[in-house]
Amino acid sequence: MDKNFFLKKKNIFIFVLTIIILFVSFNPTSITKKIAILEIDGVIKNPKAYLASIDKIKNDSSIKGLIIRIDSPGGTVGSSQEIYNSLLDLSSKIPVVSSIVDIGASGGYLIACGSSYIFANSGSITGSIGVISQYYDFSELIKFLRFDIDIVKSGAMKDIGNPTKSLSSKEKKLLNILIQDVHNQFKSVVKERRKLNDKEINSVSDGRIFSGNQALNLKLIDEIGGLNAAKSYIEKEIGIADLDLEYFPKKEKKLLEKLLPFINASEFNSFFDKKFYFLYTPNF
Repeated sequence: MDKNFFLKKKNIFIFVLTIIILFVSFNPTSITKKIAILEIDGVIKNPKAYLASIDKIKNDSSIKGLIIRIDSPGGTVGSSQEIYNSLLDLSSKIPVVSSIVDIGASGGYLIACGSSYIFANSGSITGSIGVISQYYDFSELIKFLRFDIDIVKSGAMKDIGNPTKSLSSKEKKLLNILIQDVHNQFKSVVKERRKLNDKEINSVSDGRIFSGNQALNLKLIDEIGGLNAAKSYIEKEIGIADLDLEYFPKKEKKLLEKLLPFINASEFNSFFDKKFYFLYTPNF
């Protein structure tokens, strides 16, 4: 056969294959639609990984909804607020719902309020709408060990919370004012997002915890259910069934966690940090 005939066939094949590849690449119907799952685990102390994940989800056109899977007692105030605000922004683009696993308390619950609908299991722990900050007084131990500590400071309150001395009444008053302000910020979010009146918000914001069933009766969640219920809710909202799930953040275990998987370093460190927390701390 003519050699040119085979060359022509080869060129036609390459041309058709190129057209097919381009069609598949740019045809939106070829993209697998999915639901993202953002897992909020443990004590929240650094929002970096969560914020990066939310940004990826926001810029991925194949993601049609987000489920926030929360299993956290909360964490630092600023980190919880940053994640909440990012989720609030994302919810204007795609459906965002929360699913509380075992515990979604304090800062974990604040994050849940960044979604438009909250699921929890009947036995899940939630609530703990309050603020905590802990200070340790080692002054008696220092005296016993006969240490001398000199402190040079520029202002009377510069060393507030220093563990080498006990808090003065003035320092306690100042810290209480600060904590009350942060607490009011938390209450304001819950009141607005959960559409509670003054009586309702005051009855749930003294730091106490609630089961999923109790939270439903108090309007802190919308429905009893888990991951499947949350997935079905989003699929119904957007009118697409059987969506794939993609989990965030993409996890890489640290060396300490690989060697000692039973240690949660962030929870251990939080015991000694002098910070303000939206944190449920039953063991403290």
